[in-house]
Amino acid sequence: MKTGSRLLLFGALVLAAAVVLPRLGEAVEKGADEKLRKQISIMEKILDEALVDSENALVKSTHPTRGIYLDGFGFLFTMELGIVDDQFRWQSLSKLLDIGEGYAITREEKQKEGETVITIKKKKGEKEGEKPAGEKKTVDESARWELVKKELVEVVRDYGDTIARAKPDEWFTIFATPLMGSWGGGKTERLVIRVQMREITDYNEGKLSAQDFEKRVRISES
Repeated sequence: MKTGSRLLLFGALVLAAAVVLPRLGEAVEKGADEKLRKQISIMEKILDEALVDSENALVKSTHPTRGIYLDGFGFLFTMELGIVDDQFRWQSLSKLLDIGEGYAITREEKQKEGETVITIKKKKGEKEGEKPAGEKKTVDESARWELVKKELVEVVRDYGDTIARAKPDEWFTIFATPLMGSWGGGKTERLVIRVQMREITDYNEGKLSAQDFEKRVRISES
C-alpha cells in the first residue's frame, strides 16, 4: 500500500473514531442508567411488599414507595405510612377509605392474576361485652412505631445490596411522612433512616453482625 493511501486510511479511521466513540460512550451511559433504574424499581417493590405485609405499618396503596438516585449522595426512597393498632385496623381504615365504621376489611393475593383483592364486608353484630373471636394482645402505639422502624431497617439491611451499581460511600436513605397527621401522638412528622452502602455490603458478606449493622444506621425523627 502506498504512503498516500495509508495516510488517507488513517485519517478516515481517526474521523470515524471521533464520530463513533462519543456515541458509544452515550450508549454505555444510557445502558448503565437503565440498569440503575431497574435496580431502584426492584428495591421499590421490595419495600412495598414489606410495608403491605407488615402488621405494624399501614399504607394506602400497594405501591407506596418511590425511589430516586441523587448523584453525589446516593439513593432516596420516599413513602407515606401510618401505624396500625387495634382500633386503627377497622375504624380509622374505614374512615380512610370513606366507607364508615362497622366494616371488616380483608386482603387476598391472587397468584395467577398477580393482583391484591381487598374485600369489605359489614361486620355482624356482637353482643354487648362480648370480645371478638381471635382477639389479639394489644400493642400500644409507641411500641408498634418502634417495630415499624425495626422492620424498615431490616429490609434495608437484607435487600439494600439489590442496588448493585451503588458506590460504597453512597447512602441508602428512607424518608417517611405520616399517612394521617403524625406518629406518636403528634410528636413525629418525618422519619429519616440512612446508612452507607458499604455497611449493607459488609453485612451481606458476613463482615458485620446484625447488631453492629444497627449501630451504623442513622435514624432521625422530627
